[in-house]
Amino acid sequence: MIRHVASIAEIVDDVDHAARFYRDVLGIPLEWEEGASYVDVKLPGILHFAIWSRRSAAEATFGDADAIDKVPLGFTVGFEVDSVVATSEAMIDEGWKILQQSKLEPWNQTTSRFLSPSGALCEVAETPWARRIVQGLSVEGG
Repeated sequence: MIRHVASIAEIVDDVDHAARFYRDVLGIPLEWEEGASYVDVKLPGILHFAIWSRRSAAEATFGDADAIDKVPLGFTVGFEVDSVVATSEAMIDEGWKILQQSKLEPWNQTTSRFLSPSGALCEVAETPWARRIVQGLSVEGG
């Protein structure tokens, strides 16, 4: 059912503050514009890592940016699957609640969102155009 971890993002109330932390304190390169609701964190070894505003997550999940009380702060994990519809149906069959049914996102990815057992907002996604690893990985050490 799950192909791989597709993404990790931190859901925050203050994107600019979080972006400065990752860039200035941890020294990680970002694709970021001040005032943006989403930041692409450029970290080797992971397919996609981001900072996502809570309001934007609420809009994407519930269709209402004011539904922030339904979106927990913290980390979200996205899982790549062969079929969002089939995976969501299997989760429902197992008694799991789906918050957002299958939907095509503006960036041409199909998603469905749910809460993990700890309450983290998570998703299953179909992203056929981004299924191959294009960034080489290397390990250094003694």
